[in-house]
Amino acid sequence: MSTNQTQHGAHPASEASPEQVLADEYLDRLQQQFELLQQRIRRVEAGSEPLDGSSLRALEMRREGLELELERLRKRAAGKCCGCGGACRG
Repeated sequence: MSTNQTQHGAHPASEASPEQVLADEYLDRLQQQFELLQQRIRRVEAGSEPLDGSSLRALEMRREGLELELERLRKRAAGKCCGCGGACRG
């Protein structure tokens, strides 16, 4: 991937609007949070990481919320309806 292209391949950095750059950065941060949470859940389920006051169900619910938000943002980035009920105005 070139240095002028975002991870999602949307636009070269010189052509991307500031809003698009922020949206891409936010999506990347959410994806990273999702992946880290997924890894933690796997460690807890395998018994290699004890829970520190958080229940496994709470972690799973957070993962589900992140997954839904990522799906919604990806749909909006692709120009599709995100399912918000607001005619994709956010």
